[in-house]
Amino acid sequence: MKMPRKMKKAVLGRRLTSSQLRRLIKTVVIIPANNGYDSAEVLPYHFCPKCGCRGVWMTDNRASYPQRWMSGYCLRCGNHVIESDNSPFYHALEFADNNYEIEI
Repeated sequence: MKMPRKMKKAVLGRRLTSSQLRRLIKTVVIIPANNGYDSAEVLPYHFCPKCGCRGVWMTDNRASYPQRWMSGYCLRCGNHVIESDNSPFYHALEFADNNYEIEI
């Protein structure tokens, strides 16, 4: 079932223009985590580097408790934006050298 356009706009908000997205990416500051389990802090906020969307849907991959294997994808474009595999959560904004694609 396809989501109506008006509902999608109400949930996700308006799309950023390419110049707005470039300016937002230039303001990103990443503060690394101080231990091995927390994620790095991304300022001003987490967003998709391809479209600027702040919404993420997560997959759990059914790993049992001590293990953690989770992935997050952008709600608007489906880009892979967050990943954790028995490690801290890595955000795509941390991989600017790799064209904002997660490489663990």
